[in-house]
Amino acid sequence: MTQIPKPATDASVARRPEEAQPHSETNRKSIERAGTLDELEARFVAIGARAQALVDSAGSELCNARPAAGSWSAAECLQHLNISTDSYFPIWQQIIASAGPRKAELNAPYRTDFWGRLLSWILEPPARIRSRTLLPFEPVECGTVESVLSGFLDRQQRIVATLHRCRGRAIDQVRMASPVDRRIRYSIWSSFLIVAAHQRRHLSQAEQAVQKLRSAN
Repeated sequence: MTQIPKPATDASVARRPEEAQPHSETNRKSIERAGTLDELEARFVAIGARAQALVDSAGSELCNARPAAGSWSAAECLQHLNISTDSYFPIWQQIIASAGPRKAELNAPYRTDFWGRLLSWILEPPARIRSRTLLPFEPVECGTVESVLSGFLDRQQRIVATLHRCRGRAIDQVRMASPVDRRIRYSIWSSFLIVAAHQRRHLSQAEQAVQKLRSAN
């Protein structure tokens, strides 16, 4: 997660401009924003599968190596996401219960507020705004990519379980403070969109790190 230098960013972005560049045609177009809990759950499941596939294909050596001095390894990118996601769980645990019953139809799209639209757009790769990562969210102690991936997949399951708690609740009507900057407030629904975009951003960075290492060998 990064500090918000202007009212535009809420979660961390790539630390170096070259790490934020798209590496394939699929990264050149932002993913369409989810509108329902089912769609959002599918996005988080896909992110977990994508992380698993990266580690399986790259292996420990490439995932734990940094492509350049001052940049993150793939394992560090995933560990950063673990740390960042952990900052949301206590807030979700407390605030979801305060959301009343939803009056809209069961499968009706949720409303995304201003901050949800803006921050998910900024965070979705390719990078649009870059800023430094705040110290509490730096992956200082990373460990092996296997342990980091296991923790990441566990958190994805916790997110999905949290989404299940949201069913039937008006989570787009209740706002919460950003764990990065309490001046920024957005709906519970928007918080999930922001987390998903943030995960895709750094997963893309992890894939680029591995690609650079492969190209150098």
